[in-house]
Amino acid sequence: MDQKKIMLIVGVIVTVLIIGGVLVVSRRTTLPEQPQEELLPTEVLIPTVDSNVSVDLISSAAGREVILQIKNIPTGTKSIEYELSYQTKEGGLQGVNSVIDVDGDQKDYEKRITLGTCSSGTCVYHQVVGKIRLNLRFTGDYGDKVFEEEYDI
Repeated sequence: MDQKKIMLIVGVIVTVLIIGGVLVVSRRTTLPEQPQEELLPTEVLIPTVDSNVSVDLISSAAGREVILQIKNIPTGTKSIEYELSYQTKEGGLQGVNSVIDVDGDQKDYEKRITLGTCSSGTCVYHQVVGKIRLNLRFTGDYGDKVFEEEYDI
């Protein structure tokens, strides 16, 4: 090979090695330590409802409906927001949610809930796969309290 070509190749290799070395050394240098900021929670934690409150979800009508039973509702409760969520055989996540208005002295509540959609007297029922997740939010004189549970239906 020609002497000039060899010198050119060596020069390119040396240049690449120098640039690579500079990049490696520059990554090793440490940045001055930044003071850590205190992170504030983005969500407020809501306490759970008292353990004497009894909640059950009972299957009825061949899995087309469930009965939500709530016993020993805390005194002073104004409303209970509920949300049921479940997977269907078709692979989609479905759910039902609503708000129950409660008389402050009411102790028990029961409601039949359809697992599907109904319109003009015709219902299309969901084929539930797995567990049904139930979330309740009790609101009253005491503030808010939550209940969460999963049920096999």
